[in-house]
Amino acid sequence: MTTPWPPELGSMSFGLDAAEMRRRGEEELGSARRDLAALERRADEPTLEAFLAPLDRVLLRAVNVSLQGSLMFQVHPDPATRTAGRELTEAAERFFAEFRQNAKLYAGLGRLALASEDAPTRFAISKMVREMRREGAEAAPEVRARLLELNAEIDRTGNQFMENLARMDRSIAVRGPDALAGLPPDFRAAHPVGADGRIRLTTKYTDFMPVMAYCDDAAVRRDLLHEFMNRAYPDNDRVLATLLDRRGELARLLGYPDPAAYALEDKMVASPEAVRALLDRLADRLRAPATRDIDRYFERKRRDDPRAARLEPWDADLMGRGYYDSKIRSEEFGVDARALRAYLPYGRVRDGLLDLCRDLFGITFARADGAEVWHPTVEVYDVTRNGTPLGRCYFDFVPRDGKFSHAACFGVRQGLAGAGLPQAALICNFLDPNVRRDDARVEWSQVVTFFHEFGHLLHAMLAGQPRWLFNRASNVEWDFIEAPSQLFEEWARDPATLARFARNPDTGEGIPEDILARLRRAEAFGRASRLLRQVALSAISLEFHERPAEGMDLVATWRAAWSKYYPRALPDDYHFEASFGHLTGYSACYYTYLWSMVIARDLLSEFETRGTLTDPATAARYAEEILAPGGSRPAAELVRAFLGREFTFDAFDRWSDEPTDAGPGRGSV
Repeated sequence: MTTPWPPELGSMSFGLDAAEMRRRGEEELGSARRDLAALERRADEPTLEAFLAPLDRVLLRAVNVSLQGSLMFQVHPDPATRTAGRELTEAAERFFAEFRQNAKLYAGLGRLALASEDAPTRFAISKMVREMRREGAEAAPEVRARLLELNAEIDRTGNQFMENLARMDRSIAVRGPDALAGLPPDFRAAHPVGADGRIRLTTKYTDFMPVMAYCDDAAVRRDLLHEFMNRAYPDNDRVLATLLDRRGELARLLGYPDPAAYALEDKMVASPEAVRALLDRLADRLRAPATRDIDRYFERKRRDDPRAARLEPWDADLMGRGYYDSKIRSEEFGVDARALRAYLPYGRVRDGLLDLCRDLFGITFARADGAEVWHPTVEVYDVTRNGTPLGRCYFDFVPRDGKFSHAACFGVRQGLAGAGLPQAALICNFLDPNVRRDDARVEWSQVVTFFHEFGHLLHAMLAGQPRWLFNRASNVEWDFIEAPSQLFEEWARDPATLARFARNPDTGEGIPEDILARLRRAEAFGRASRLLRQVALSAISLEFHERPAEGMDLVATWRAAWSKYYPRALPDDYHFEASFGHLTGYSACYYTYLWSMVIARDLLSEFETRGTLTDPATAARYAEEILAPGGSRPAAELVRAFLGREFTFDAFDRWSDEPTDAGPGRGSV
C-alpha cells in the first residue's frame, strides 16, 4: 500500500522550502475561511448533510495545516522551515479561534435536529458546542475581540517556550576518557577525545541519560545535571511568566476564577479540587515507601563514601532514575542496564515491537522507503490491519540541533471517514548519530518510552477515520489520553515479550530468563519515589495555574509546591521551570499522567487475569472497546465497556505497594 499525500493539502509536502510551505498553508486557510462564510448562510435551517458534514471537512483542512506546521516547527533541520512551520500553526490557531467565536455557526449547531441521530454524532456535536462556548461564542463582541488577541498571544508564547528549549541545549567538556569511567563501551566509543583533549557531553538524552545512570565521576554527573536543569534559563522564565499572565486574563474574561478551573472543566476530573484530592491521596500512600527508597540510595552511597553527609541530586532519582538506582539494580537485583544494552540494538527492538502489533492486533507495518521525509534518518511505514489500510507513520529517533528534545507522538495529518487516512510521527531522541541506526544500542528505559509513544500511535491509527472530526482520538478527554500509552508500556516490561526480540546480535544470545525475572522484580524498586516526583510536578503544574500570575515568583512557587510533596529539596541554582515543556501543552493538567496511570493499571488487570499479556482475544477486545472508538464516547464509558464495571484504584494501589526486596537469584547480567 502506498498512501498518497493528502489531496486536502494539494501538493504540500516535506520538501517544500519555507516560503512555499507558508504560501500554500495560508492559501488553504484562506479558502477554509471563505467556505465557513458560505456555511453561515445554511445555519438558519441546518442539516447534518448540508451543514455539519461540510463544516467538518473545512475544519479538517485547517487541522491538517496546523499538524503539518507543528511537525515542521518541531523537527525540520532547516531553521527557516521551522519558523515557517511555527507561523502556520499560529495562523491555524487564529483560524480556529475565529471559528469557535462564530455566533452564526454556533447557533446553527444548536438548531440541528439530533433526536434520531446516533450517540457518537450527538456526542461530537455536544463537544463542538461546548468548545465554542468555552472560547467565547456567547461573549460580547468586544470581549471576543480581546479573546482572539489573547489566544494568538498564548499560542505564540507557548511556541516560543518550546523553540527556546529546542535550540538552547547545553553541554560540558570533560578531560580524557577517564571521565567516562563506568559508561558502556559503545557510549565511550561514540565519544572520542577531541583535538583539545576534551570530550563534549550534551544535555540531549543520548548523552544525559547514560551519564546520569552510569558515570562513576560524580563531578561529571553534577555538572551535566546542572546544565540540564537550566536549559533555556533565564529566557523561558520570562516567556513562562507571560504565558501564565495571558492564560489568567483569558480565563477571567470567560468567567472562570483562574486558568486551572478553565483547563479542567472538560476533563474527567472536572475541577482543581478533584485534582488536589487525587494528588493528596497518592502522596499519602507514596511518601513512606519513597522515603525508604531514598534512604536506600543514601546507604549505598555511604558504602562508596562513608563521610557523605547527604544524597545529592546527581546521585539518584531526581530525574527518574540515577547512578545509585543503577548500582542497586545491578548489585542487589542482578540487573545491569549497561549489560542489557547489548541485547537491545534499535533494529531488533523496533522489529520486535512491530511483530508484536501484528500478533496482538492484526496490524502490519510495511516500509515505504520511497516516501518523502524531512530528514534522511526518518523511517516511514504504511500501516494495515487485517489487510485494510489504516494510515502511515514516521519514526524520527536521531537527535539533532533544533529538533524537539523529548519524546512524543505528533499528528502529521488527521483522517476522516471518506476523507483520507491518518498519518502520525514518533519523535524521540534515542539513537546516537555516530552509530549506524539499526545497530545503535538503546537503554531499556528508552525501550519503555518507545512502547509508550507507540501506544499513542496505535490509538491514532485505530481511531483514525471517525465519521466526525470531534470523535477522533485526540478529542477524548485529555486526562484519559495517556492511559493507552501507559498501558502499552507494560509489554516492554513483560519478560515473555522481551524474550521475543531482546537478543545480542554479536552472539545470538537472548536475555537469560532469570535476568528477565529479576528485571521485573527490580522495576518495583524506586517506583514510589518516581511516582511521588510525578505528584510534585503535577502540583507545580496546578499551582502555576491557580495562583494570580501578576507578581508570581516562579522559582519560589515551584519550590514550595515541590517541597510540599517531595522529600528532597532542589538546589537553589536549578531552574527546571524553564525547561518543563509540558507547561505549554498541558497547562494545569500534568496530573493527567497519574490519573491515566490509575486507569491503565485497571485496564491491565484484564490481561493479567488471563495469565498473559499476549492473549489475542483480550487484545482484540481492548482495541475495539478502548482504541478504535477514539473520542466517540466519554472515556468513562469506554473503560466501563472494557472492564464491565467502573474503574477503581485497587490495581494501582497493589502495584504501587509491590515489595521492593531483591529476592532470590542475585548476581549480575
